[in-house]
Amino acid sequence: MNFVEIAVPFFILAMAVELAYGALRKNQTYRLNDALASLMMGSLSQLMGVLRLSFAAVVFAAAVEFVGVIAWTPQHWWHWILAFVAYDFCYYWKHRCGHEWRIMWASHSAHHQSEEYNLSTALRQPSTDYIGFVFYLPMYLAGTPAFVMISVGTLNLVYQFWVHTQHVKRLGVLDYILVTPSNHRVHHAKNPRYIDKNYGGFFILWDRLFGTFCDESDEEVPVYGITHGLRSWNPLWANAVVWWQSLVLALKAPRWRDKIVVWFKGPSWFPAGVERLPDDPVEQAQRYDPPAPQSSKAYVFLQYWVLTAAGFGLTALQGDLTRPAVFAWFALIAGSMFVVGLWLEHRRQRYAVDLARALVMLGAGQWLPLLAPQTADWVTVLQVLGAANIALLAGLYALQHGQDASVAAPRSGS
Repeated sequence: MNFVEIAVPFFILAMAVELAYGALRKNQTYRLNDALASLMMGSLSQLMGVLRLSFAAVVFAAAVEFVGVIAWTPQHWWHWILAFVAYDFCYYWKHRCGHEWRIMWASHSAHHQSEEYNLSTALRQPSTDYIGFVFYLPMYLAGTPAFVMISVGTLNLVYQFWVHTQHVKRLGVLDYILVTPSNHRVHHAKNPRYIDKNYGGFFILWDRLFGTFCDESDEEVPVYGITHGLRSWNPLWANAVVWWQSLVLALKAPRWRDKIVVWFKGPSWFPAGVERLPDDPVEQAQRYDPPAPQSSKAYVFLQYWVLTAAGFGLTALQGDLTRPAVFAWFALIAGSMFVVGLWLEHRRQRYAVDLARALVMLGAGQWLPLLAPQTADWVTVLQVLGAANIALLAGLYALQHGQDASVAAPRSGS
Protein backbone atom coordinates (compact mmCIF):
# COMPACT_ATOMS: atom_id res chain seq x y z
CA MET A 1 0.00 0.00 0.00
CA ASN A 2 1.28 3.45 -0.92
CA PHE A 3 0.37 5.62 2.07
CA VAL A 4 1.65 8.81 0.39
CA GLU A 5 -1.11 8.67 -2.24
CA ILE A 6 -3.71 8.28 0.51
CA ALA A 7 -2.23 11.12 2.58
CA VAL A 8 -2.13 13.81 -0.15
CA PRO A 9 -5.52 15.38 0.81
CA PHE A 10 -4.42 15.43 4.45
CA PHE A 11 -1.16 17.13 3.46
CA ILE A 12 -3.13 19.92 1.77
CA LEU A 13 -5.50 20.28 4.72
CA ALA A 14 -2.62 20.34 7.22
CA MET A 15 -0.83 23.09 5.28
CA ALA A 16 -4.02 25.15 5.20
CA VAL A 17 -4.43 24.72 8.97
CA GLU A 18 -0.79 25.66 9.61
CA LEU A 19 -1.14 28.73 7.38
CA ALA A 20 -4.29 29.86 9.21
CA TYR A 21 -2.79 29.15 12.62
CA GLY A 22 0.32 31.19 11.79
CA ALA A 23 -1.84 34.11 10.70
CA LEU A 24 -3.97 33.84 13.85
CA ARG A 25 -0.92 33.74 16.12
CA LYS A 26 0.83 36.48 14.12
CA ASN A 27 3.72 34.07 13.60
CA GLN A 28 3.47 33.30 9.90
CA THR A 29 6.05 30.80 8.62
CA TYR A 30 4.89 30.82 4.98
CA ARG A 31 5.90 32.98 2.03
CA LEU A 32 4.12 32.45 -1.28
CA ASN A 33 7.28 32.34 -3.38
CA ASP A 34 9.06 29.89 -1.08
CA ALA A 35 6.01 27.65 -0.61
CA LEU A 36 5.25 27.52 -4.34
CA ALA A 37 8.87 26.67 -5.11
CA SER A 38 8.77 23.81 -2.59
CA LEU A 39 5.44 22.51 -3.89
CA MET A 40 6.63 22.64 -7.51
CA MET A 41 9.70 20.63 -6.56
CA GLY A 42 7.49 18.06 -4.88
CA SER A 43 5.32 17.79 -7.98
CA LEU A 44 8.38 17.53 -10.22
CA SER A 45 9.80 14.77 -8.03
CA GLN A 46 6.57 12.76 -8.31
CA LEU A 47 6.38 13.32 -12.07
CA MET A 48 9.84 11.84 -12.56
CA GLY A 49 8.15 8.50 -12.05
CA VAL A 50 6.26 8.79 -15.35
CA LEU A 51 9.58 8.87 -17.23
CA ARG A 52 10.34 5.42 -15.89
CA LEU A 53 14.02 6.24 -15.60
CA SER A 54 14.51 4.50 -12.26
CA PHE A 55 16.57 1.35 -12.45
CA ALA A 56 16.23 0.46 -8.76
CA ALA A 57 13.63 -2.24 -9.45
CA VAL A 58 15.88 -3.83 -12.08
CA VAL A 59 18.84 -3.90 -9.68
CA PHE A 60 16.76 -5.35 -6.83
CA ALA A 61 15.23 -8.03 -9.04
CA ALA A 62 18.62 -9.03 -10.47
CA ALA A 63 20.25 -9.16 -7.02
CA VAL A 64 17.45 -11.26 -5.52
CA GLU A 65 17.50 -13.65 -8.48
CA PHE A 66 21.30 -13.96 -8.39
CA VAL A 67 21.37 -14.80 -4.68
CA GLY A 68 18.31 -17.01 -4.93
CA VAL A 69 16.38 -15.28 -2.17
CA ILE A 70 12.86 -16.47 -1.45
CA ALA A 71 10.55 -13.71 -0.22
CA TRP A 72 8.96 -14.32 3.16
CA THR A 73 5.27 -13.77 3.84
CA PRO A 74 4.24 -11.25 6.53
CA GLN A 75 1.87 -13.50 8.48
CA HIS A 76 2.18 -11.82 11.88
CA TRP A 77 2.01 -8.21 13.09
CA TRP A 78 5.57 -8.33 14.36
CA HIS A 79 6.80 -9.01 10.82
CA TRP A 80 5.53 -5.55 9.87
CA ILE A 81 7.02 -3.94 12.99
CA LEU A 82 10.39 -5.53 12.31
CA ALA A 83 10.29 -4.41 8.66
CA PHE A 84 9.41 -0.86 9.70
CA VAL A 85 12.29 -0.67 12.19
CA ALA A 86 14.72 -2.20 9.68
CA TYR A 87 13.61 0.30 7.02
CA ASP A 88 14.12 3.21 9.40
CA PHE A 89 17.61 1.92 10.24
CA CYS A 90 18.49 1.77 6.53
CA TYR A 91 16.97 5.21 6.05
CA TYR A 92 19.22 6.64 8.77
CA TRP A 93 22.35 5.53 6.91
CA LYS A 94 21.02 6.64 3.55
CA HIS A 95 20.14 10.04 4.99
CA ARG A 96 23.49 10.35 6.74
CA CYS A 97 25.43 9.55 3.58
CA GLY A 98 23.15 12.01 1.79
CA HIS A 99 24.89 14.71 3.85
CA GLU A 100 28.38 13.22 4.07
CA TRP A 101 28.92 12.22 0.41
CA ARG A 102 28.80 14.95 -2.19
CA ILE A 103 27.47 12.52 -4.81
CA MET A 104 24.36 12.07 -2.67
CA TRP A 105 24.23 15.60 -1.27
CA ALA A 106 23.97 16.83 -4.88
CA SER A 107 20.49 15.34 -4.90
CA HIS A 108 19.42 15.67 -1.26
CA SER A 109 20.45 19.33 -0.97
CA ALA A 110 17.29 20.30 -2.85
CA HIS A 111 15.25 19.36 0.22
CA HIS A 112 17.29 21.72 2.42
CA GLN A 113 17.35 24.82 0.23
CA SER A 114 14.24 26.43 1.69
CA GLU A 115 14.96 29.30 4.07
CA GLU A 116 11.57 28.75 5.69
CA TYR A 117 10.48 25.78 7.76
CA ASN A 118 6.88 24.68 7.41
CA LEU A 119 4.86 21.74 6.13
CA SER A 120 5.41 22.74 2.49
CA THR A 121 9.14 22.22 3.12
CA ALA A 122 8.41 18.54 3.72
CA LEU A 123 7.12 18.25 0.16
CA ARG A 124 10.25 19.87 -1.30
CA GLN A 125 11.72 16.64 -2.63
CA PRO A 126 14.63 16.08 -5.06
CA SER A 127 14.21 14.65 -8.55
CA THR A 128 17.73 13.25 -9.06
CA ASP A 129 18.10 10.53 -6.41
CA TYR A 130 19.31 7.51 -8.38
CA ILE A 131 21.74 6.17 -5.77
CA GLY A 132 19.95 6.05 -2.43
CA PHE A 133 18.06 2.85 -3.23
CA VAL A 134 21.20 0.75 -2.62
CA PHE A 135 20.85 1.31 1.14
CA TYR A 136 17.68 -0.80 1.12
CA LEU A 137 19.27 -3.67 -0.80
CA PRO A 138 19.98 -5.66 2.43
CA MET A 139 16.25 -5.78 3.16
CA TYR A 140 15.51 -7.20 -0.28
CA LEU A 141 18.32 -9.74 0.09
CA ALA A 142 16.72 -10.74 3.41
CA GLY A 143 13.60 -11.63 1.46
CA THR A 144 11.43 -8.62 2.29
CA PRO A 145 8.56 -8.54 -0.25
CA ALA A 146 8.26 -5.47 -2.46
CA PHE A 147 4.77 -4.63 -1.18
CA VAL A 148 6.07 -4.63 2.40
CA MET A 149 8.91 -2.29 1.40
CA ILE A 150 6.46 0.08 -0.28
CA SER A 151 4.12 0.05 2.71
CA VAL A 152 6.69 0.66 5.44
CA GLY A 153 8.67 3.10 3.25
CA THR A 154 5.72 5.32 2.42
CA LEU A 155 4.46 5.14 6.01
CA ASN A 156 7.87 6.33 7.17
CA LEU A 157 7.72 9.18 4.65
CA VAL A 158 4.21 10.21 5.71
CA TYR A 159 5.34 10.37 9.33
CA GLN A 160 8.16 12.75 8.41
CA PHE A 161 5.68 15.27 6.97
CA TRP A 162 4.32 16.57 10.25
CA VAL A 163 7.72 17.23 11.88
CA HIS A 164 8.36 20.10 9.44
CA THR A 165 6.73 22.79 11.55
CA GLN A 166 7.82 25.58 13.90
CA HIS A 167 4.54 25.68 15.81
CA VAL A 168 5.05 22.45 17.81
CA LYS A 169 7.64 22.91 20.55
CA ARG A 170 9.13 20.28 22.86
CA LEU A 171 7.26 16.99 23.38
CA GLY A 172 8.85 15.66 26.53
CA VAL A 173 9.87 12.01 26.51
CA LEU A 174 8.98 11.64 22.81
CA ASP A 175 11.91 13.92 21.95
CA TYR A 176 14.21 11.22 23.35
CA ILE A 177 12.76 8.39 21.26
CA LEU A 178 11.17 9.72 18.07
CA VAL A 179 11.99 12.28 15.42
CA THR A 180 9.91 15.27 16.53
CA PRO A 181 9.58 18.83 15.20
CA SER A 182 12.20 20.01 17.70
CA ASN A 183 14.67 17.34 16.61
CA HIS A 184 14.06 17.89 12.92
CA ARG A 185 14.33 21.68 13.13
CA VAL A 186 17.93 21.08 14.17
CA HIS A 187 18.46 18.94 11.08
CA HIS A 188 17.27 21.71 8.73
CA ALA A 189 19.30 24.46 10.40
CA LYS A 190 22.56 25.81 9.01
CA ASN A 191 23.91 27.02 12.36
CA PRO A 192 27.39 25.45 12.69
CA ARG A 193 26.49 23.44 15.82
CA TYR A 194 23.37 22.03 14.15
CA ILE A 195 24.84 21.01 10.77
CA ASP A 196 24.87 17.26 9.97
CA LYS A 197 22.79 16.24 12.97
CA ASN A 198 19.57 14.30 13.60
CA TYR A 199 19.29 12.09 10.50
CA GLY A 200 16.56 9.75 11.77
CA GLY A 201 13.30 9.32 9.90
CA PHE A 202 11.06 7.92 12.65
CA PHE A 203 13.39 7.01 15.54
CA ILE A 204 15.87 9.56 16.88
CA LEU A 205 17.48 6.66 18.76
CA TRP A 206 19.79 5.96 15.81
CA ASP A 207 21.32 9.43 16.16
CA ARG A 208 21.79 8.98 19.89
CA LEU A 209 23.38 5.59 19.28
CA PHE A 210 25.76 6.66 16.49
CA GLY A 211 26.75 10.08 17.83
CA THR A 212 24.89 12.37 15.43
CA PHE A 213 22.29 13.75 17.85
CA CYS A 214 22.04 17.43 18.77
CA ASP A 215 19.36 18.91 21.00
CA GLU A 216 17.59 22.12 19.99
CA SER A 217 18.83 24.97 22.17
CA ASP A 218 16.59 27.74 23.46
CA GLU A 219 19.59 30.07 23.25
CA GLU A 220 20.29 29.40 19.56
CA VAL A 221 17.32 29.70 17.22
CA PRO A 222 17.71 27.58 14.07
CA VAL A 223 18.46 29.47 10.86
CA TYR A 224 17.14 27.44 7.94
CA GLY A 225 18.62 26.76 4.53
CA ILE A 226 22.00 25.69 3.16
CA THR A 227 25.37 27.31 3.76
CA HIS A 228 25.54 28.55 0.15
CA GLY A 229 22.05 29.88 -0.54
CA LEU A 230 20.30 28.90 -3.76
CA ARG A 231 18.85 32.38 -4.36
CA SER A 232 16.46 31.18 -7.02
CA TRP A 233 12.91 29.89 -7.33
CA ASN A 234 13.74 27.84 -10.41
CA PRO A 235 12.98 24.16 -9.57
CA LEU A 236 15.13 22.88 -12.45
CA TRP A 237 18.19 24.80 -11.29
CA ALA A 238 17.46 23.83 -7.68
CA ASN A 239 17.85 20.16 -8.65
CA ALA A 240 20.92 20.74 -10.83
CA VAL A 241 22.95 23.36 -8.98
CA VAL A 242 25.00 21.12 -6.64
CA TRP A 243 25.57 18.56 -9.41
CA TRP A 244 26.97 21.34 -11.56
CA GLN A 245 29.08 22.81 -8.77
CA SER A 246 30.47 19.36 -7.93
CA LEU A 247 31.34 18.67 -11.55
CA VAL A 248 33.16 22.00 -11.82
CA LEU A 249 35.00 21.24 -8.58
CA ALA A 250 36.07 17.82 -9.88
CA LEU A 251 37.33 19.33 -13.13
CA LYS A 252 39.30 22.00 -11.27
CA ALA A 253 40.97 19.52 -8.89
CA PRO A 254 44.67 19.30 -9.89
CA ARG A 255 45.12 15.67 -8.82
CA TRP A 256 43.32 12.82 -10.57
CA ARG A 257 42.70 11.13 -7.24
CA ASP A 258 40.83 14.19 -5.96
CA LYS A 259 38.65 14.29 -9.07
CA ILE A 260 37.13 11.02 -7.84
CA VAL A 261 37.44 11.50 -4.09
CA VAL A 262 35.53 14.78 -4.22
CA TRP A 263 32.29 12.87 -4.93
CA PHE A 264 32.66 10.82 -1.73
CA LYS A 265 33.70 13.62 0.60
CA GLY A 266 31.36 15.98 2.42
CA PRO A 267 30.12 19.14 0.72
CA SER A 268 32.45 21.25 2.88
CA TRP A 269 35.58 19.45 1.58
CA PHE A 270 37.63 21.08 -1.17
CA PRO A 271 40.63 19.49 -2.87
CA ALA A 272 44.10 20.99 -2.48
CA GLY A 273 44.74 23.71 -5.02
CA VAL A 274 41.09 24.76 -5.30
CA GLU A 275 39.86 27.90 -3.55
CA ARG A 276 37.29 27.16 -0.90
CA LEU A 277 33.98 29.00 -1.19
CA PRO A 278 33.10 30.98 1.95
CA ASP A 279 29.87 30.06 3.72
CA ASP A 280 27.06 32.57 3.98
CA PRO A 281 27.33 34.24 7.42
CA VAL A 282 24.57 32.79 9.59
CA GLU A 283 24.39 35.78 11.91
CA GLN A 284 23.75 38.09 8.94
CA ALA A 285 21.47 35.72 7.06
CA GLN A 286 19.05 37.56 4.80
CA ARG A 287 16.37 35.46 3.20
CA TYR A 288 16.05 35.47 -0.55
CA ASP A 289 12.86 37.40 -1.17
CA PRO A 290 12.88 39.33 -4.47
CA PRO A 291 10.01 41.84 -4.68
CA ALA A 292 7.24 41.05 -7.15
CA PRO A 293 3.87 42.75 -7.75
CA GLN A 294 0.74 41.21 -6.24
CA SER A 295 -0.55 40.65 -9.78
CA SER A 296 2.45 38.40 -10.51
CA LYS A 297 1.85 36.45 -7.31
CA ALA A 298 -1.80 35.92 -8.21
CA TYR A 299 -0.77 34.82 -11.70
CA VAL A 300 1.76 32.23 -10.50
CA PHE A 301 -0.70 30.94 -7.87
CA LEU A 302 -3.17 30.25 -10.68
CA GLN A 303 -0.42 28.72 -12.81
CA TYR A 304 0.54 26.35 -10.00
CA TRP A 305 -2.93 24.82 -9.81
CA VAL A 306 -3.10 24.46 -13.60
CA LEU A 307 0.27 22.68 -13.50
CA THR A 308 -0.91 20.49 -10.63
CA ALA A 309 -3.95 19.44 -12.66
CA ALA A 310 -1.70 18.78 -15.67
CA GLY A 311 0.57 16.62 -13.49
CA PHE A 312 -2.34 14.54 -12.20
CA GLY A 313 -3.55 14.18 -15.78
CA LEU A 314 -0.20 12.95 -17.01
CA THR A 315 0.06 10.45 -14.15
CA ALA A 316 -3.41 9.09 -14.90
CA LEU A 317 -2.98 8.85 -18.68
CA GLN A 318 0.67 7.83 -19.00
CA GLY A 319 -0.20 4.22 -19.75
CA ASP A 320 -2.31 5.24 -22.75
CA LEU A 321 0.27 7.58 -24.29
CA THR A 322 3.29 6.94 -26.47
CA ARG A 323 6.66 7.58 -24.88
CA PRO A 324 7.33 10.69 -27.00
CA ALA A 325 3.98 12.13 -25.88
CA VAL A 326 4.79 11.44 -22.22
CA PHE A 327 8.16 13.17 -22.57
CA ALA A 328 6.58 16.14 -24.36
CA TRP A 329 3.89 16.53 -21.69
CA PHE A 330 6.51 16.27 -18.95
CA ALA A 331 8.75 18.81 -20.71
CA LEU A 332 5.85 21.26 -21.02
CA ILE A 333 5.09 21.00 -17.29
CA ALA A 334 8.76 21.30 -16.30
CA GLY A 335 9.23 24.24 -18.66
CA SER A 336 6.15 25.91 -17.19
CA MET A 337 7.66 25.55 -13.71
CA PHE A 338 10.75 27.33 -15.02
CA VAL A 339 8.48 30.14 -16.26
CA VAL A 340 6.77 30.38 -12.86
CA GLY A 341 10.21 30.82 -11.31
CA LEU A 342 10.89 33.75 -13.64
CA TRP A 343 7.71 35.46 -12.48
CA LEU A 344 8.49 34.85 -8.81
CA GLU A 345 11.94 36.37 -9.34
CA HIS A 346 10.48 39.25 -11.40
CA ARG A 347 12.91 38.64 -14.27
CA ARG A 348 12.69 40.98 -17.24
CA GLN A 349 12.61 38.05 -19.67
CA ARG A 350 9.50 36.55 -18.05
CA TYR A 351 7.15 37.95 -20.71
CA ALA A 352 9.18 36.66 -23.68
CA VAL A 353 9.71 33.17 -22.25
CA ASP A 354 6.09 32.88 -21.15
CA LEU A 355 4.90 34.03 -24.58
CA ALA A 356 7.06 31.34 -26.21
CA ARG A 357 5.40 28.75 -23.95
CA ALA A 358 1.94 30.03 -24.95
CA LEU A 359 2.85 29.80 -28.63
CA VAL A 360 3.96 26.19 -28.14
CA MET A 361 0.51 25.43 -26.70
CA LEU A 362 -1.22 27.29 -29.52
CA GLY A 363 0.72 25.21 -32.01
CA ALA A 364 -0.29 21.93 -30.37
CA GLY A 365 -2.34 21.02 -33.43
CA GLN A 366 0.88 20.73 -35.39
CA TRP A 367 3.04 18.68 -33.03
CA LEU A 368 0.84 16.81 -30.55
CA PRO A 369 -0.95 14.45 -33.04
CA LEU A 370 2.46 13.48 -34.43
CA LEU A 371 3.55 12.26 -30.99
CA ALA A 372 0.32 10.43 -30.15
CA PRO A 373 -2.70 10.31 -32.48
CA GLN A 374 -5.03 9.44 -29.57
CA THR A 375 -4.31 12.84 -27.98
CA ALA A 376 -6.12 14.80 -30.67
CA ASP A 377 -8.84 15.72 -28.17
CA TRP A 378 -6.22 17.44 -26.03
CA VAL A 379 -5.18 19.82 -28.82
CA THR A 380 -8.16 22.10 -28.16
CA VAL A 381 -7.43 22.16 -24.42
CA LEU A 382 -3.83 23.22 -25.01
CA GLN A 383 -4.83 25.81 -27.56
CA VAL A 384 -7.42 27.31 -25.19
CA LEU A 385 -4.82 27.43 -22.42
CA GLY A 386 -2.33 29.04 -24.79
CA ALA A 387 -4.82 31.70 -25.88
CA ALA A 388 -5.85 32.38 -22.28
CA ASN A 389 -2.21 32.69 -21.32
CA ILE A 390 -1.57 35.29 -24.01
CA ALA A 391 -4.59 37.28 -22.82
CA LEU A 392 -3.31 37.14 -19.24
CA LEU A 393 0.16 38.23 -20.35
CA ALA A 394 -1.31 41.22 -22.17
CA GLY A 395 -3.27 42.18 -19.07
CA LEU A 396 -0.25 41.78 -16.81
CA TYR A 397 1.92 43.87 -19.11
CA ALA A 398 -0.66 46.65 -19.18
CA LEU A 399 -0.99 46.48 -15.39
CA GLN A 400 2.72 46.28 -14.62
CA HIS A 401 4.07 48.57 -17.33
CA GLY A 402 6.22 51.16 -15.64
CA GLN A 403 6.45 49.19 -12.40
CA ASP A 404 9.68 47.40 -13.34
CA ALA A 405 11.69 50.50 -12.54
CA SER A 406 10.41 50.46 -8.97
CA VAL A 407 10.60 46.69 -8.52
CA ALA A 408 14.23 45.84 -9.03
CA ALA A 409 15.08 42.48 -10.55
CA PRO A 410 17.35 40.35 -8.35
CA ARG A 411 20.71 38.99 -9.32
CA SER A 412 20.80 35.67 -11.06
CA GLY A 413 20.78 32.71 -8.73
CA SER A 414 22.39 30.50 -11.34
